[in-house]
Amino acid sequence: MVPGGGVSLSPAKAAQAAQARALLAQGKGEQARAAALRLAQGSPRSAEAALLVADVCESLGAYPQALHWAQRAAELAPADAGVQERAGYLASVEGDARRAEALLRAALALEPGRASARQHLAGALCDARRFSDARDLLRAGLALEPGHVGLASMLAGTLLNLARVDEALDVIRVHAAQHPDSAGLAMGEALLLNYADVPAGEVFAAHRRFGEALSRSITDPPFAHANTRDPARRLRVGVVSPDLRAHSVAAFAAPILRHHDREAIDLVVYQTNYASDDVTARLRTLGGAWRVMDTATDDALARAIHADSIDVLIELSGLTHGHSLPALARRPAPVIVTYMGYPNTTGLGGVSERWVDAHTDPPGAEAFCVERLRRLDPCFLCYDPPADAPAPAPRAADAPVTFGSFNSAQKISSATVALWRGVLGRVPGARLLLKAVNFEDAALRDDLRARLAQGGIAADRVELRPPVRDKAGHLAAYADVDIALDPFPYHGTTTTCEALWMGVPVVTRAGDRHASRVGATLLHAVGRPEWIAPSDEAFIEIAARLAHDRGALARERMDLRERVRASPLCDQPAFCRRFEGAIRDAWRAWCDAASTARAGAPARAGGGT
Repeated sequence: MVPGGGVSLSPAKAAQAAQARALLAQGKGEQARAAALRLAQGSPRSAEAALLVADVCESLGAYPQALHWAQRAAELAPADAGVQERAGYLASVEGDARRAEALLRAALALEPGRASARQHLAGALCDARRFSDARDLLRAGLALEPGHVGLASMLAGTLLNLARVDEALDVIRVHAAQHPDSAGLAMGEALLLNYADVPAGEVFAAHRRFGEALSRSITDPPFAHANTRDPARRLRVGVVSPDLRAHSVAAFAAPILRHHDREAIDLVVYQTNYASDDVTARLRTLGGAWRVMDTATDDALARAIHADSIDVLIELSGLTHGHSLPALARRPAPVIVTYMGYPNTTGLGGVSERWVDAHTDPPGAEAFCVERLRRLDPCFLCYDPPADAPAPAPRAADAPVTFGSFNSAQKISSATVALWRGVLGRVPGARLLLKAVNFEDAALRDDLRARLAQGGIAADRVELRPPVRDKAGHLAAYADVDIALDPFPYHGTTTTCEALWMGVPVVTRAGDRHASRVGATLLHAVGRPEWIAPSDEAFIEIAARLAHDRGALARERMDLRERVRASPLCDQPAFCRRFEGAIRDAWRAWCDAASTARAGAPARAGGGT
């Protein structure tokens, strides 16, 4: 089809376009680009030719060039909604929010029922932290097309960003009832339940439903593995993540990349995130082969992992945005591990192990996990402190006690609000400072103030701050906080480490699952278990006791960073030796199971409890 307003290609030039596409399909990207460019230069009024160049450039990861040609196609075909959408999507990928919004709104003006353009626009609005606008846009889309799975999933995610987890769950559950086989909706419910104060069994059941739905959707068979079953040989270890960038995961992945034993491990990293940044560049210097798979399909990623003969594959995202679980469902490596990037089971039987510790997942946690649990005691995490962190700044003796939380707004549950209300009730004159990336949205700030007031926290005791873009500035804001309050039931991780690094004590309420026990393992690791509360009453008591001893707070502020630095939380070489021991043990278990199976005895499958 010729894009609206464009010039049709002649039969000869249409053949040239087909040849360029064939070259691209054969993996000859540069030849395809050259052919597409020749075609576009010889057909300067053809939107189809311009779009072809954009497609080829995107496949090669040349996003600025892809956007240039897509924008050219949009100018040539102003009446074609699909062309406008294509250019708007690429503008969004390139971070050009204004251009993306203009192009995508043009697409919707041409075709209001074009759900894909509405989803791309909602994504661009969310990237710009305009969650309220995205919510309204998605609700309008569902009014036009009730029951649309993609719009419903995005609306639920947007409501979560607006700290409306109960509303998000309502949206997901209504649509999941209409589409019981949708793995995407099942995933949405499982992910959302991490933020809800519900029984652990309910959360686990949702994750298991997701895993079963995803497994049913995979039609290709699992890969067969010819890996040499030698438990002592050098291993090919893969790491796959969409978050090897300015993201919390990077602070815990860096030690593994930096300190892995190159004699024992041949490391291969699969970067699946679109946006590379300075953090990505720094991580790439730390060691290991690096595969940029940002445009790869799940099938292509799975084939690449299998072709690399990976022995142990470690995924770092779980069910979070950009995950690669459909690729993992085909078992492209003999041993697949989920680690660190998600506080729960994947629900997927093809994932062999989940790595935790005895604080996050004490004995009995196996009942809520489809993978085999392996515990990396004393702490399953190793923190890489930011090199540009400012020194902890002393608080003025006459400043009002300020409690703080720099966690995402998604974690401000009704249970969290109740804990904060209790703490402020015990410390007259104290204030609450909240800072989150979501707070760029003014409507969210107004809504949250109203919710806090309804929960018994007066507006004049609360300050809501928008994010600070640079890491040093973000950390400097802890100069205004005396005590950090961990949210519940979904604890902070990076935020807790950062608060401790800046000399700020953290009070945490330990719960009954991994997500509500991460704070406990971090505080055990730095030798401050007395800040872990087993109940709501204990949380309030610990926070109030800390607040009333200003001298102790001042000493912690000056001493806590060195305590953290010397703790197991920051002992990178020691942690990596434990981590590599887990890799070796997981590999040995697979070799043993494979040998048992060859001998004719029943063998346990790769996943399961």
